[in-house]
Amino acid sequence: MTPAQAWNDKIRPFLPPFGGFLQSYEWGEFQESLGFKVIRIFEESSKGTVVAQVIEQPLKFGKKYYLIPKGPLGNASPKTMIEVLKHKLPKAAFLKIEPTQKIKGGVLMHERHPQTTAMVSFRKSGVSNPAQVADDLLNRMKPKTRYNIKLAEKKHVTIRIAGPEAFGEFMELMKDTAKRDGFSLHLPDRYLNMLKVLKGGECRAFLAFADFEGKALAVNLMIDSFGARTYLHGASSSENRNVMAPYALHWHLIKDAVEKGMLSYDFWGIAPVGASDDHPWAGITRFKLGFGADVVEMPGTFDLPISSFWYGVYKLARRMSGLK
Repeated sequence: MTPAQAWNDKIRPFLPPFGGFLQSYEWGEFQESLGFKVIRIFEESSKGTVVAQVIEQPLKFGKKYYLIPKGPLGNASPKTMIEVLKHKLPKAAFLKIEPTQKIKGGVLMHERHPQTTAMVSFRKSGVSNPAQVADDLLNRMKPKTRYNIKLAEKKHVTIRIAGPEAFGEFMELMKDTAKRDGFSLHLPDRYLNMLKVLKGGECRAFLAFADFEGKALAVNLMIDSFGARTYLHGASSSENRNVMAPYALHWHLIKDAVEKGMLSYDFWGIAPVGASDDHPWAGITRFKLGFGADVVEMPGTFDLPISSFWYGVYKLARRMSGLK
């Protein structure tokens, strides 16, 4: 058994409601490719199991904090989990965690990864035949979403799957979307490394394009992991928006996931429950929920101070920089 298989088998029984790929061994390798140190903690005792993939994050003055995305995991109590983490990571200014249940003493922060997502379950109807599952999923969609999927089919939008060789096309669409919608992109190397490193095992990244008349109109960067297909990043062209290419792209990827025997399709992030219509994610939330997705929530992102002094310095520095 490889180290990757051994680690993934440890976390498999304790996967979070969504985002389990962030605790996969392969995701840790991706983080190492970006220059981060990765620590894997696994402890079993009479108090239960604690498992966490930890990513060391540098701070000024030679200090550091530890990020545990969508973790820690296990069946130990929250108190035991924190005791184990503090023992294993004693020199941290603080821990930034995304637990499956609220942690006493944690400071709720702006979400590092989505706290709320839209998830399409392929087992909700109780049927297993791929064609029947697809029919059920269509019936669960909002009428406008079904209409736009059919419109894209009539316009002969086609789908292709690609890898790092199509990175240039991906970045052009990402830049177009970022400029149009007013958001910042990660550095290109982050996206490219993701495609190069996550190419097998329990966590695989790939690109999916929607083409119209020989030109890419939409692209998704997808993650397949632990039976879930996750829509991690997406972009679309400012041209030919009337052919509804993103609808065709998601529908193809959903059907393909069903045929591959996967369990769910995660749209990776929507506005919080009860958010107003002027929330920055209101539009994308309506789009994602139109596919018949269920809302799934986790407690959020918490800071857990280890050194009160250095955590105070960190908070002060962020306030002075205008950051949350």
